[in-house]
Amino acid sequence: MKSFILLIFTLCACYVSMAQHPATGPWRGEIDHIGGKLPFNFVVGASKPTQKIDIKIQNGSEKASLGDAYFRGDSLVIPFELYDSELVGALQNDKKIKGFWQKSRNGKTLYRIPFQAEVGSTLRFNNLKPASIQVSGKYSADFWSDESNHSPGVLILHQKGNQVTGTVLKTSGDYRFLQGNISGDSLLLSYFDGSGIMQFRSKLIGNQIEGLYFAGLAGKRNFKAIKDVNASLPDLKKLTYLKPGFERINFSLPNPSGQTISLQDERYKNKVVVIELMGSWCPNCLDESRFLSPYYKKMKDKGVEVIGLAFEYSPELRISGPKIENFKKRIGVDYEILFAGQPNDETIAQVLPMLHKINGYPTTFILDKTGKVREIHTGFSGPGTGVYYTDWIHEFEQTIQNLLNEK
Repeated sequence: MKSFILLIFTLCACYVSMAQHPATGPWRGEIDHIGGKLPFNFVVGASKPTQKIDIKIQNGSEKASLGDAYFRGDSLVIPFELYDSELVGALQNDKKIKGFWQKSRNGKTLYRIPFQAEVGSTLRFNNLKPASIQVSGKYSADFWSDESNHSPGVLILHQKGNQVTGTVLKTSGDYRFLQGNISGDSLLLSYFDGSGIMQFRSKLIGNQIEGLYFAGLAGKRNFKAIKDVNASLPDLKKLTYLKPGFERINFSLPNPSGQTISLQDERYKNKVVVIELMGSWCPNCLDESRFLSPYYKKMKDKGVEVIGLAFEYSPELRISGPKIENFKKRIGVDYEILFAGQPNDETIAQVLPMLHKINGYPTTFILDKTGKVREIHTGFSGPGTGVYYTDWIHEFEQTIQNLLNEK
C-alpha cells in the first residue's frame, strides 16, 4: 500500500512538473509601458536536469540569457541576475504567462510593471498595415525633451520586408539590438534585455523620421532623424581627458575579496595596460567585457594586462563584491575587476582626481609600458553596430600591438 501511494505521489509530482513547463519555442511578450504596449520576444528551451529552464531573450540577431529560469512556488521566474531584475509570472496554461517585470536595487524593489506573453509568435509588433516605406540607411538623429536639452546620435536601420533591425550610436554607447516593424508609413522599434527598455514610435516624412522615443520607466523624448550617409559621432577619443599637467593615472582599490590592488603592483609594470571604467549593471560594459575577456587570455603572455574599475550602485563591498564576482563568472573574466565605489561624479573625482570628467560607461584607457596614458575612448560600439564594432576591434588591436612594439 505504501509503495502504491508513493507511486501515485511520484506520478502526480511529474505531472505537475510537466504541466508547469512553458511550451518550448518562440514566445511574444508585451510590457505595459509609457509608450504603449512594448513588445519583446523570447525563446523557451527544454528543462535542464536541475529543473531549471533555458529561456533566452531575443533582440534582433541576439539571443541572450543572464540566468536560467525556474519556478518560485507557482510562478515562473526569468531572472536577469546582472541587472537585478526578473520577469515573474503565473502560467495560465503552458501557452500563456501573466505577471510583472520587476527591478530591484540593493535589495529593494524599484518598480513592478505588468507584462503578458503567449507562445508561438515571432512577430515584434502586431496588427501591422502593409509596409509603404523603405527606411534602410544611416541617419543623423536628435533626441530632445525641450530646446535646451538636445542629444545627437547616429541611427542605423536595416529593413527586410516589414521587419527592421538597427541601433543608435551615442557618445555614451550604442542602443544595442533594436528590433521592430514597418506599419504603413510608421516605424516601430523596441528593445528589452532585463536592464534597458525602450521603444520608438515614429513616421517617415520625406527624408526624415519623426516621432517619440520612450525609455526606462517614464522617459519620453522627441526624436528626429534625417537620412545622411555621412552621419557620424564626434571623436570619441577626445571627449574624456586628463587634467592639464597629468599624463598618468593611479589607484589602489579592493577586488571583490577585499584584497587591495594597485596600478603600481609588479604585475602591471612594463606592460601595456587596458583599464575599463565600467559597472556590472551596464549592458555596453557587458559587450566590451565580452570582447576583452578572450582578448586578454590571448594576449596576457605577450605583455598585456587588463583591469576593470567597477562603479556599482551600492557603496558597500559586501553587496557590490558578489555582483562583480557574478559578472566575472558569467563572462569568464580572468583579469582583476576592482570595486571603485558608486557611479557618480563625486566618487569618480576621488578615485581618479587627475581625470577631467567621465562622459559615459564604459570608458577605456590604454597605457603604454611606461604607464603613460596614450588613449582614452568614451563609450563602446558593440556587436549590434556591425561594422562600427569590427572597426573598433581592428583599431584597438592595432593600437595595442603598436605599443607592444615600442622599445
